[in-house]
This record gives sequence, C-alpha cells and structure tokens, in this order.
Amino acid sequence: MYQKVKGTNDFYGESASKYRFIQNTITDVIKNYGYEEIITPIFENTELFVRGVGDETDIVSKEMYTFLDKGNRSITLRPEGTASVVRSFLENKMYANNQLVKLFYFGPMFRYERPQTGRFRQFTQFGVEVFGEASPLLDADVIISAYQIFKALGINNLKLKINTIGDFASRKNYVEILKDYFRKDIDKLCSDCNRRLEKNPLRILDCKVDAESPIIKNAPKITDYLTNEAKDYFKEVLEALEYNNIKYEVDETLVRGLDYYTDTVFEFIIDSNDKLNGLAICGGGKYSDMVKSFGGPDIPGIGYAFGIERVISIMEQNNLFPNLQKSADVVLISLDKNSKLYSLNLARTLRENGLYVDLDYKATNMKPQFKLSDRLNAKFIIIIGEDELKSKTVTIKNTTIKEQVTIEDTKILEYLKENL
Repeated sequence: MYQKVKGTNDFYGESASKYRFIQNTITDVIKNYGYEEIITPIFENTELFVRGVGDETDIVSKEMYTFLDKGNRSITLRPEGTASVVRSFLENKMYANNQLVKLFYFGPMFRYERPQTGRFRQFTQFGVEVFGEASPLLDADVIISAYQIFKALGINNLKLKINTIGDFASRKNYVEILKDYFRKDIDKLCSDCNRRLEKNPLRILDCKVDAESPIIKNAPKITDYLTNEAKDYFKEVLEALEYNNIKYEVDETLVRGLDYYTDTVFEFIIDSNDKLNGLAICGGGKYSDMVKSFGGPDIPGIGYAFGIERVISIMEQNNLFPNLQKSADVVLISLDKNSKLYSLNLARTLRENGLYVDLDYKATNMKPQFKLSDRLNAKFIIIIGEDELKSKTVTIKNTTIKEQVTIEDTKILEYLKENL
C-alpha cells in the first residue's frame, strides 16, 4: 500500500476545515490592511534562491529540493516565499507607478530537513511583502498586521522580540568587528561557523549548534556599532509600537536566519508556562537591497512569514478552534425509487439557492436515512414517499423545535428560507 512521503501531510475532514479556517481568517485580516494576493510558481530557477536567500544559509546549502529538468536547467522547489515575490515584482514591473506595493501569499514550500514537531518537508507558509519606501511607521504597521492576525486566531500569549541589525554602513563596520572577534576562537565552533567566518559572520550569531557557547553569547552587539541614522530609525519603530500598545522585547542577539535582512528584524514567540514557551511562530524584517541585487531599481522592502502547520498545532493544544462541523440545512429521506429521483432533483434546486442539502443515494428504509440526518445534525428533514409524490406535498420535520408540517411541494423553498 502506498504511503505519503515522509515529512508531508494529508489534510481531510476536520484537519482540512482547520486549515481553511486559518487561511480565511488570515485573508480577511490582511486584506483590511490593503494587501493583495500574489500566486507564484511552486518551482523557480535555482539561482533565484541562491542569490535571494544566500548561499551560506542552511536553506540553500542543506535543505533545498533541487533537480535538473529535461532541458538540463537547475530547478528548485521554493523553500520560502520572498525571493519568488521579489522576482515577480520585478518581472511584472509592479514598481512602474512608484506606489507602495503590498502583497501576501499563501502556499506550499519545500525544505529537506529532519521532520519533527511543527516542521515538515512540505509545509504551508503565509507571508507578506511590502515594496516602495523605507519608513519606521511602515515597519510598525507590518508588525501590527501580524499581531492582529494572531489575535483574530485567538493566539494572545505572544511576545514580540525585535532588534535592528543596522543599515549598510552599520553592518559593514560590525561585520569586520565580528570577524576579528570570532577569528581567534573559530576552531572551537562548528564547521558551519568556520565556513561562515569570512563570507557572513553575522550568520554565526544565528548558529543552532553552538547557540549556548559563551563565545557566541559574549560576541560584540550590533547596538554598539550602529550609525546615528540607524539608531534613530529603530527608535521611531519602537515608538510607533508603543503608541499602538504593542509590547515588545529588544533582543540584541536576534539576527534572523536569512541573508537579506537590514535594519528592523523581529519574531513573535509563544510566551507560556508549558512546552510551547519560547517557540517562534513568525519572523520577518526589512531588506533594503534585495530588489536591487536582483537587477531591479533601488527599492526597499519589508515582510514576514509563518508556517500554517505550526499555527494549527498551537491552536489545537490551546483549544482555540471554534466548532467547524457544518450542520446540514436539510436531509432528504425518500422511500422508493421514484422518490429518490425526485429527491435528487429537489436537492439540486435547494443547493442552487444556497442550502446545504444531503441524501442517502441507496437506502429506501427510514433507519439509515435518519442516521444520516443525525450524523449531519440536520436542521430539517424532508420525507418523500409514494403518497407525497401523488399529492404533490412533502412532510417537513424541524429537528430543533420538534415540529412537523405537510406543505405543497411548490412552497418548500419559501418555507425553508422563512424558518432557517
């Protein structure tokens, strides 16, 4: 028997309802912030992610699903959403009107990593990207939109961790300081840190293997090397968050795992007394030169993303989902072959008018048909048999108030609309 590939999920029944509930809730909130949906291909040219994500990141160096197609082109299943959105932004010249462009996406991503709780090889990611201007107020509004999404989902036990990794002048100076600092002890750190020393020492601060090493914990902090402009920018972001009553914690060790970030970086983590405490649920930040590095104009961007499977898990553990089982408006019970045909036609008519209608396609005795009604928690039951067909009437049972009426078949829809 075939089984799903390791690290993937099937969504069906209640799990599919939960998935769509989250998607619909997110979409409703983010559209109120003026975002429009963008749908990009699931696979892209490999070079797009190497350039966009960074060849020293774990995603590019270890986790991408990459293959040669029949034209001998290197193709990669997208491991994240930002690079594809930037590519589309440029290819479709969305920048032509010099207006702020606000986009959101929702779709599958692929990373070859060890499957564990909340992590999968195919996972769904929601994200936003905004292009067009650098503004502390915009940074704050983007962060607030994520906060409002989680609030709409009922996830209130969150902590916003935020930092600045500086503008280009700040980072250039800081990178040299880090190189000098780590060089003398680099042999005590993991092989990835050794490889990153010269190419991108900022990534050493994000190391998962040696995260608790005093060498990393005692590394120089970016805040000591920020330009005045970078300090003022970050101060205004924090002031905007405070004005909107968004609590935050400045975390000087937060650098984010992707190479394209500048200035504001942030994460939302779970703040609780259980095993979920400290779990990162969302991350993002500003990127000033990514569009330019793709061959486009010098346009800044900012965005964030989070995984839907992790959100599902958090909501399940905290009983945050509403009752998603949809009750049938009507179940049709038919007592013979001709009544079955009539019921099928009636079901079609009622469905065309927006009602949720179901019927048993085989049984003509009442017991299994009443069981169907119970299972679907039907609000009304319509019984049709030989006598009803002859008299052109139906018997309708209201299961809520336990009343039964017989009406003309031409008045079924009118009756249901008045009583549902």
